[in-house]
Amino acid sequence: MGDGRHFFGSSETERKLDCLRRYLTAYSVALQNKDFARVYIDAFAGTGSRTETRAVLPFMGRGEETLIEVSTPGSAKIALETKPDFHHVLLIEKDPRRVEALKNVIAEYPGSRAQVREGDANEIVQRICQRFRWHQERIRGVVFLDPYGMEVRWDTVEAIARTEALDCWYFFPLSGLYRNAPKDAAKLDQAKIEALNRVFGTPSWRQEWYETEGQTDMFGDLIEHERRTFDVNRIEAWVGNRLRDAFKGGVLKPMRLHHPNGAPMASLFFAISNPHSAAVRLATEIAGHILKRGI
Repeated sequence: MGDGRHFFGSSETERKLDCLRRYLTAYSVALQNKDFARVYIDAFAGTGSRTETRAVLPFMGRGEETLIEVSTPGSAKIALETKPDFHHVLLIEKDPRRVEALKNVIAEYPGSRAQVREGDANEIVQRICQRFRWHQERIRGVVFLDPYGMEVRWDTVEAIARTEALDCWYFFPLSGLYRNAPKDAAKLDQAKIEALNRVFGTPSWRQEWYETEGQTDMFGDLIEHERRTFDVNRIEAWVGNRLRDAFKGGVLKPMRLHHPNGAPMASLFFAISNPHSAAVRLATEIAGHILKRGI
C-alpha cells in the first residue's frame, strides 16, 4: 500500500502472532534476573502493524453489512511492547516504504533500544550471528523468521543455530513447497529446484520426496515417470528433521496453519540452538505449552 499500511493475515495470522507474543513475554520474565543481555531479531519485520478488513454485520438484521479496517500490532510492535523490555530490538526489512513505517513505530516507544536495518535479511542475520561471541558476551535472544515466501536461505538457519544462544521461531511456508515441488517432476524447472536447494541447503529432498514409476505403453515400451510421493505430513516431518540437523537444542512439533479454504499454509516451528540442558528445558517448557495451546 502506498500509505504504508500492511494488509495481510487472518485469524491464522493472529494465532501465529499470539504464539510469538506469549513466548517473548515468558522469555523476558524468565531471564529478567539473569546476567544476560536479551535481544530480539525480526528478520522480515514488515511495517510493525497489520491492517485487515473485517465485516460488521447489521444490528438486528437491519441495514447492510459494512467493511471496516482494523489495525493490530504486528511482530515488531509485539516485541517493542514486551515487558520486561528486551535490551535490544533489531527490525530488518528490505522494502524502503516499510522501513520508514518501522522507524515511525520505533518513535512511538521512546527509550527503547530498537533499530531498523534496511537490506537483505539473510545477509544481515548471518553477519550479526557471526559478529558476536554470544556465550562469552552473555547475550541471549529470540529470532523470528516470518518470510513473505521462500526467502530464508539454509545458511541463515545454520548461522542462527551456530550461535547456541538464539531461540528461533520459523514460520515455514508449506504453500511455497507445493508451488515449487509439484507432484509431477516434469514440472520441476530449474528455478524451482534452485529455490528448494536454497531453502534446504541440499538437493536430497528430490531423492527422498520423489519416486520413479514405470508404465508400459501400447507398444510394450517402458515409460518412466518421476512423481512426488511425500504428502504434506511427510514433508512437514522432513523439514523438522532437517532443522534438527542444525539446532542441537531440539525442534518442537510445529503448529500447522491453514488458508481460509482449508489448504495447508505454513508450519510454525520452534528451534533451540543452545544445547545446554537448562536452556533446553526452559525453552521447551515455555514454547511447548504455547504450541499445544495453539493447536
